Amino acid sequence: MSWGSSSRLLRLLCIGLVVIIQACSTIPESDTDNPSAQSESPRTRAVNSQRRATTVSIPAPQEEEVLPVTDMWERIRQGLQLTDYYDHETVLARLDDYAGNQRFFDVVTERASPFLYTIVELLEADGLPLELALLPVIESTYDPNAYSVDHAVGLWQFLSSTGRSFGLQQDWWYDGRRDAIASSEAAISYLKRLHGQFDGDWLLALAAYNTGSPNMRRAIERSGSSLDDGVEFWDLRLARETRAHIPKLLAIAKIIQNPQAFGIELPPIDNAPQISRVEISGQIDLRQAAELADTDYELLRHLNAGFRQWATHPDSPQFLYVPVDKAEQLSQAVARIPSSELLTWDRYEIQPGDTLSGIASRLGTEVDVLRVVNRLSGNRIIAGRSLLIPRGLNGDQNMTELAELAPEIALPATIPSSYRVQSGDNLWSIARRFQLRSSDIASHNGFSINDLLMPGQVLDLAYVERSALAETDSSLPRSAADYRVLPGDTMAAIAAKHGLAVNDLLRWNNFSGEEVIYPDQIIRIQPPATR
Repeated sequence: MSWGSSSRLLRLLCIGLVVIIQACSTIPESDTDNPSAQSESPRTRAVNSQRRATTVSIPAPQEEEVLPVTDMWERIRQGLQLTDYYDHETVLARLDDYAGNQRFFDVVTERASPFLYTIVELLEADGLPLELALLPVIESTYDPNAYSVDHAVGLWQFLSSTGRSFGLQQDWWYDGRRDAIASSEAAISYLKRLHGQFDGDWLLALAAYNTGSPNMRRAIERSGSSLDDGVEFWDLRLARETRAHIPKLLAIAKIIQNPQAFGIELPPIDNAPQISRVEISGQIDLRQAAELADTDYELLRHLNAGFRQWATHPDSPQFLYVPVDKAEQLSQAVARIPSSELLTWDRYEIQPGDTLSGIASRLGTEVDVLRVVNRLSGNRIIAGRSLLIPRGLNGDQNMTELAELAPEIALPATIPSSYRVQSGDNLWSIARRFQLRSSDIASHNGFSINDLLMPGQVLDLAYVERSALAETDSSLPRSAADYRVLPGDTMAAIAAKHGLAVNDLLRWNNFSGEEVIYPDQIIRIQPPATR
């Protein structure tokens, strides 16, 4: 072999050795260090390699996205705080009253829809249990016009005296107990006060709301225990209604918590405001307001149940609740009405001894005006009835124009001896129409004040003693059976002054004990039979 051939062979051997060394250096360190890896099959090595690659590429965990609550019932579920009581035996015994009663929950949902968002907002602002938003379900089935045999009124069933103590205005034009928003604010203030009085125990506070704080304290004293001892609602001897009231509320809450378990499907209520408050610069007819807002009149009345007559208050409050999408339309429409075209109405209750001319002189109007707007054929007026008094009359308006402006007055000239119930009537509306007491109509017709009236049913109104509504005349002397109320008088003080029993005095005047008396009011101080 020549030297050239030997040289070429040596170069090839060197190149081969370098290739082998480089090939060995590419073996993965993990495999060369791990004897078991050398025995892995190609498929196993591929899987393991993929696993190692996957592990390296996994991103850091992210927080789960919280979806917004769109339904008011779900929002209430998230705010329930009294769930520890839901499985008490008295609560479980009440579930059958509501489980499967779809119609009941449909009615409640329909009535509550306009107001529930605002009520929940008020409760959440103070961190209160959202079970409280369900209290009107038990109190009134969310009916702002609900009226009980005990004269409690509205969503939250306020008595007149309690409502006034929490700032609820009550007069001929407006009753704050029927105003769903005003009464809710008052009820929440009341519940917060009771919660503080009963050492932060919500069951005791709710029971006190139903039966009254004095009754609750007496029940606690009778139990031989005290608030400091941790007395429980379940151990107290209370009136049957109160003992049932709290379990009913908790049973409703338990069903709301899991409606499907009880055969109920809750119609959704949007978690958003349903109504807006529109300020009105003056008194406005509710039918006119409904037209301006392009809103159904009955819906407007439902949203503004606080206004008892055909119009808003002549002085205050002067606002209306309307559906959110109608608020701007009403606000702009009202702003376009010249104030000179607004005719404001007031109301005067006729007192014994009043004359039409005397009232006209005292209130700065004319007898002819009073006759026209009140549809009177002469000067005869009846004590206890009401007259409409126009304010701000344009001096150029003639009587024909005035008659056209006058609203339809619910009170007819005479009370009929009987009345046939029409579709849509209820006992309260009939009593208001004839300025009678609903309890009197019910008792004289032999049914309960809570009974439903049926269209076509005939009510006997002949019991009304028209002689008691004395025809007034300045020539008639006031009877010794009458007493004119003085400033500072109360029914108890008047009874003591004349040596009478307060209950007799209330009965002779057809009072329930909740009425507010005022100076110059005439009070009967002898039985009607002696007059």
